[in-house]
Amino acid sequence: MKKLFAFIVLFSFAILAFSQMKYYDKAEKQFNEKNLKGALKYIDKCMENKETKNHVLVRLLKAKIMYGISQDPDLKIKYPNALKDAIRFAEFNPDNKLIMVGAKFIYLEPETVAFFKNIVKANNKEALEAYNTNKYAKALPVFKRSLSFGMDTQSLVLVGECYWQMNLRIESLPYFKEAAEMIYGGVTENGSKLYGYSKLPFRQLGQYYIDKKQYDTAYVIVKNGREILPNDPILSSYTYNLMRYALEKVPPSEDYLRMVQQSLNDFPTDSFLNHRENSIYIYLLNGMAKSNEQKQFDSLILLYAKSKALKAKSKNLELIKKFDIFAGQEKVVFLESIYKYFGQIGLREACYAAFNAWTNNMVQPMIIKPFSSYILGQSPFYAEILFNRRIALQSKEPMLLKERFDYLVLKNKEKATYYDLLPLVIMNDACTHDYPKDLSSRAKAKEYRTQLIKEAIDSNDFALARKMWTESNTMYVDLRKTLELQWKDIVVADFKVNYFGTRINPNGKKDQGVPDYKWKGNVDQCAPGKMNDTLIYRLENRINYFRRMAGVSEQIILTNDNNENCEIAALMCEANKSMSHQPTDAWRCFIPAGFDALKLSILSRDGNPAIAITAAMGQNHPTVGNRRWLLYPYSQLMGIGTALNYTSILTVDNSNKFDTLKYKSQFIAWPPAGYCPKMLVYKKWSFTIDQNLAGATVVMKNKLGENVPLTIEALAPGYGLNTLVWEPEINMQTVGDNDDYNVIVTLSNSKTYNYKVKIIDIKL
Repeated sequence: MKKLFAFIVLFSFAILAFSQMKYYDKAEKQFNEKNLKGALKYIDKCMENKETKNHVLVRLLKAKIMYGISQDPDLKIKYPNALKDAIRFAEFNPDNKLIMVGAKFIYLEPETVAFFKNIVKANNKEALEAYNTNKYAKALPVFKRSLSFGMDTQSLVLVGECYWQMNLRIESLPYFKEAAEMIYGGVTENGSKLYGYSKLPFRQLGQYYIDKKQYDTAYVIVKNGREILPNDPILSSYTYNLMRYALEKVPPSEDYLRMVQQSLNDFPTDSFLNHRENSIYIYLLNGMAKSNEQKQFDSLILLYAKSKALKAKSKNLELIKKFDIFAGQEKVVFLESIYKYFGQIGLREACYAAFNAWTNNMVQPMIIKPFSSYILGQSPFYAEILFNRRIALQSKEPMLLKERFDYLVLKNKEKATYYDLLPLVIMNDACTHDYPKDLSSRAKAKEYRTQLIKEAIDSNDFALARKMWTESNTMYVDLRKTLELQWKDIVVADFKVNYFGTRINPNGKKDQGVPDYKWKGNVDQCAPGKMNDTLIYRLENRINYFRRMAGVSEQIILTNDNNENCEIAALMCEANKSMSHQPTDAWRCFIPAGFDALKLSILSRDGNPAIAITAAMGQNHPTVGNRRWLLYPYSQLMGIGTALNYTSILTVDNSNKFDTLKYKSQFIAWPPAGYCPKMLVYKKWSFTIDQNLAGATVVMKNKLGENVPLTIEALAPGYGLNTLVWEPEINMQTVGDNDDYNVIVTLSNSKTYNYKVKIIDIKL
């Protein structure tokens, strides 16, 4: 290549020799003697000749002369455009050979290489004047001009940054990608120096791919950036966010636990990681307990105890203890704390296994004392779990039944707290079964159930109140009049707390005790909004209110991932002023995560998410498809998100599909069986059951026993479970408080379901 370059140069001079050799030589001589005005005079003579004016060497010398003039304060006044002319002549390249070779700084002599570097530096200085005053559109073509001299890293980065600041993110990507590769390669392979602009490609690419939820791509870019910029705070925050995303997606395992513990080395006081360490230990221990793997359980729980004891040595212990109640506890104290914690969160098998680990690690081994001696000091809440699990695992020990009975005799004489009532009901039921001739347990179970219904209502635990009420209504015929009044109390209180009490004030509306909500997304930037946890909690309660009322005992959770995706889905609807479950990628603000949510969501033209939930229930459509998905019993993980005028509720989910026989006999209805607030009785009535509803009939009778005219809609499969929909001819304005309607649904196999809807007008 060097010989080729030498040939090109010699050949070029040969051309000049036949024409204007004398002018070129004089120009070069004057330039070397730093007589720029003289050099300019002779090189212009070369440029007046058709044969030489566009020759690459002539233009290169012209560029050098003009650059020299631009650097001379006196001459610069006479030639104000000298720098622009120098750049224009330097980048001229008619045969695409010599200058491009030189632009890569490989074959030209050192003096010419330095010249090209100076040209780029001077050009970038001009561009930076515009860039630093936020005139990105003006700076962009100037930075691009530098790129004609080769892949100058600064120019490459700042071209990308100009596009980025002009909100042309797609256009910025190729420049940032190439710059990131050059910077990373230069530092890791050649030890090149880092400059202030070096962080931009990694930061902006990381942000772009995180926003687009392309986390794998983001991870590679951010990892490379942190390798050469380990102390950059923005890249550190990206690393943390990507680590959290990875932990959300990785299945729980011991490898997962090691990942969390490694991350804790970098972020020891991070609440998420400390919570996650606890949750993965709990997950693994619960799995072992359910499989009755006590040895493996004991081994892992002792490692867990050790990890908590080690935190006592941390200088940040007091901070960590604010979000980790176990931090710093020594072994025996921790084992007692964790078995009680397992009980509190409903992990009954793990509670029992951890209790065994605790007693085995006490000074006096468990085998010296009978099992019941450790239970005597326990509250009924823990005693019920421990006795029942022990009896289930060791059914051949008849003394255990007697020990439980003796424990209960003592506890039945004491005043029970609210949290003791349910376990006392369970244990008294068990003792009634074990000792049928003893009437005291039966009487106590009845007493505790009655008390629990009232206290559950007062505590806003309406699911428990309903459960106890249903059991009592079946078991205690003599209490049915009292229970009828309690059922109304349950419905009224539930409505006030979980329907009326879950309102949201949008757009500055003010209602006392009702939280405000204003969408903070941005359509122009394709940025979704985000609701705070208080609002999400309210919306979750409203959905579960409708499910509970309709007869669905399975409750849903609004997950962070689904909420985020629904926010994007609502943003896409807002940006396009349209709703669709199958938008094309031509949609403005099209984001794959939002597209996925749109396919599985109820969509509403309302920016108030609480009203959108109610609207889904009251949908006046022959299929009532939105209502059916909202009440779908196999859903567990839902999501919700809003924009200014749209709401997306992700409801299509089968994560709770375990007991598929339950709803073959148990129906879901709206309005529901029993009492229903008048304002929630909609035009369309529905009856859902996992049965063949072809040929099914519906009869409604009013309180006088008269048939209510109604129209049954055509069956429409595909929206959750099979559902009958009908519209009765009822004028709700004339319906009075406590009016009731008897509903009789008869299937084609002659199976009949009969229930009564009692309408109440709740005054607030």
